[in-house]
Amino acid sequence: MALLLGLGAAGCSTSGGTAAPGPAPLPAPRPFQGVTHYPEPERVALHTAEEEFVAACMKRRGFTYHPQPLATGDHLSDINPYGLLAVPQAVNDGYGITSTALSTRPAADANAAEAANTRWRDALLGTPAHRVDLEMPLGRTFFYQADSCAADAKSRLFGPDYHRLYNTFQVLADAVVEKVRTDHRYLAAQASWSGCMRDAGAAAKSIGDPQATVDKELRRAGRDRARLHAVAGVELKLSRADADCQAGIGLAAVVTAAQRDAEKTLGAGYSDELATLRTLRERALGKATRS
Repeated sequence: MALLLGLGAAGCSTSGGTAAPGPAPLPAPRPFQGVTHYPEPERVALHTAEEEFVAACMKRRGFTYHPQPLATGDHLSDINPYGLLAVPQAVNDGYGITSTALSTRPAADANAAEAANTRWRDALLGTPAHRVDLEMPLGRTFFYQADSCAADAKSRLFGPDYHRLYNTFQVLADAVVEKVRTDHRYLAAQASWSGCMRDAGAAAKSIGDPQATVDKELRRAGRDRARLHAVAGVELKLSRADADCQAGIGLAAVVTAAQRDAEKTLGAGYSDELATLRTLRERALGKATRS
């Protein structure tokens, strides 16, 4: 649910107005064109299809597995890795922090009874004897249990090389983000943004500081609805100032340029793997949406 809708359900309202009319903003940059990021509708479709593959695998092994739906309403999963925020998003949902706290609820575990069975758990999660270690870029490693139904489902939906490719680009994407954050152009833009935020009465040194402020206030509020409403007001004020300052200094363009240069360095030699991952991604989404 959007932040303002969540506040309305609490019997309150918050000022903030509406975003100025104009062309829709371009998607905020993500490393490698967002190849490892799936928006919520895609996450739901892929999770549903993967759970069905898990259930089928468990059935072949003589066990029952109850597919579980993916909890929706987690707006934090879609936060831009650079903290980029467009004005329409800020007006509607802030950073998505309070709305996520208001809308997400942990789902009951439909397989709680079966989980006590060691053989059932081994079938689902695999065993150490079938551990596969994958070497990742930059000295990182990743492993999975090849005999698990979880791995079987992932391979059937995405393809057998998805484990290696997805995690490869997760590592590379994290490295790109860190490189951009230390780029002299980004640091100069961040300093200009900080000055703008100070002038707007929302002092912050680093991009991401306003989100940290909201997180801190949310922890203090607990589940008290009145205090949550107050936090939501803080979030809307900070996020609107944040988005306005980002737009004013052209932060997205700075990030795009710095990211392009970082990818040239860190992504060198991985063009074939990137193309393959994109293909596996599209095929999986095709399967998931047809099922």
